[in-house]
Amino acid sequence: MTGVVLGMARAFGEALAVQMVIGNAPFVPRSLFESASTLTSVITLSMGNTTMGSPQNNALWSMALVLMLMTFIFVLLVRMLERRNKI
Repeated sequence: MTGVVLGMARAFGEALAVQMVIGNAPFVPRSLFESASTLTSVITLSMGNTTMGSPQNNALWSMALVLMLMTFIFVLLVRMLERRNKI
């Protein structure tokens, strides 16, 4: 179970590999087989083209917060699984 959680966390962190596999298209997909874009790739590709305080910049920072919270949740899941296995 820990391996599955760590694999999912690693997939979120591997921005370039995932970006190349899913096509990096800037729209919301309607099915699993359409191109999409990852949070990390949107943030890295767009952050340099925005000005501080603009709605687009605020949206990018919000996406970064969501990405950090997802990573935090994965870390908590791994820690909970480790504690459960020690008992």
